[in-house]
Amino acid sequence: MIPMPHTQLVELADCSSVAFAQAGSGEPIVLIHGSLCDYRYWGPQFIPLAAMHRVLSLSLGHYFPTRELNRTLPFSWNSHVQQIVQFIDEIVREPVHVVAHSRGAYLAFHLARSFPERLRSVTLADPSGFVQNDEMVDYYALMCRIKTLHTRVMGLISQGETDAGLALFVDSVSCQGTWARSPDGFKKMIRDNAHTLWPQIMDQVPVFLTCDAREITLPVMLVVGEKSPSTFHRNIKWLHQHITGACKITIFGVSHGMNLAYPRAFNQAVLDFIKVNSR
Repeated sequence: MIPMPHTQLVELADCSSVAFAQAGSGEPIVLIHGSLCDYRYWGPQFIPLAAMHRVLSLSLGHYFPTRELNRTLPFSWNSHVQQIVQFIDEIVREPVHVVAHSRGAYLAFHLARSFPERLRSVTLADPSGFVQNDEMVDYYALMCRIKTLHTRVMGLISQGETDAGLALFVDSVSCQGTWARSPDGFKKMIRDNAHTLWPQIMDQVPVFLTCDAREITLPVMLVVGEKSPSTFHRNIKWLHQHITGACKITIFGVSHGMNLAYPRAFNQAVLDFIKVNSR
């Protein structure tokens, strides 16, 4: 992982604590991580984007290094959306461009739907979640497979085989062998956030609804890895159909961690999109 600047810890109005690294000046970009990650996930984006913008890479509550500070507070998708809103209001203090990945992109979808006045644009990279689908048999079959996977993951972790459990989860959202090929810095970040996996699994997240997607009027860019699992391709296709004016790009030759594997292509796409939608 690329080293990041010194982290700042702040307590928000709801008494939750978040951490962030900051660099650059200009229209602000807030980077929102996904499952098992934190502000360090965005190392390959931080300096390139900060050359033209004020960049703030955020660690949400409970994620490294805020675990102890938030131990008594709830962990949920909704509380994290509220934290992002408070962070924008209290720390950034102007509308932002949001760049978000995986679970973070799911949060950013709801941020764009409910708090558009806080945003200038939204980039959703491989958003997690499930789409509204008339084929409920397929939906329930998918949920059953995911539940089985999560049971295996947590079983391994509870037995002290943490790396084996994390490997199973990471490979499931990318491709077989991703954990084994990952650098030590990435594995350390995932281990540092292993405690968030169980509350995330227990969190009940709503499916993407057509009525919610149609409420979004902000500029939206959807990014998918060519080799990402089918769940992410399905989500991107559905969001592209239902968010008016959304553009879609594919980062070829890579799976879920497209911003880590091909940072130059990812960074250029983000900068081009934000340039068009700057005020």
